[in-house]
Amino acid sequence: MLNNNMEPKLIITTLPGKDKKCKAEILDRLLIKDENAQIDEIKQNVFLIYSKLSPLEAYGLIISAPPSCIGRIFTIDKISDLSNIFEDAEKLLSSKKFKKFYVECINRGNKQADCRSIEIGIGLRMKGKLEVDYKNPDYILFVNLIGNKVYLSIMRKGQEKVSVNSL
Repeated sequence: MLNNNMEPKLIITTLPGKDKKCKAEILDRLLIKDENAQIDEIKQNVFLIYSKLSPLEAYGLIISAPPSCIGRIFTIDKISDLSNIFEDAEKLLSSKKFKKFYVECINRGNKQADCRSIEIGIGLRMKGKLEVDYKNPDYILFVNLIGNKVYLSIMRKGQEKVSVNSL
C-alpha cells in the first residue's frame, strides 16, 4: 500500500517487458537513502516514484548506477492539473534563470488533453519572457499527462535519457 504522505518525485519509464525486474532494481537504488521509498506502476512500463528525498536526490541515486531496464527518468518539479497547467508552467519557468526552452508534452492516457495545444499554449504564454528554441534550448519543460494529473519537469536536453554505456 502506498504511503499517502509522500508525493511522487520521479517518473520512470522502462523498456518493454522489463517492468517487473526494473521495479526491484529501482527500489534497491533508493532504499540506500530512503527506507520508505515506494513505486507505483501507473501504466505498463511507467512508474511513479514516491520518496522523502528531493526529486534531484532521487534522480542522482538512480542515474549514478542506472538499471539497464530504464528508458527515461523525469524529475517532478510541479504537480498540476489541466485547468491550471498554463499558470503553473509559467510560474515554474519564471522561477528559473535561463533564456531558451521548448515544451515536450507526453500523453500517457489522458483522453481529454491535446499535447500539441498544451505545447503551443505554454509557448505563447511565455512569449516575450523566454525564447522558444527547439535546436539549442537551455532547458526543456516536459509535461507528462497521467490520468487527471499533470507532472511538470524542467530538465536539460538529454538529461531524461538513461544510457548505461555513457557511465
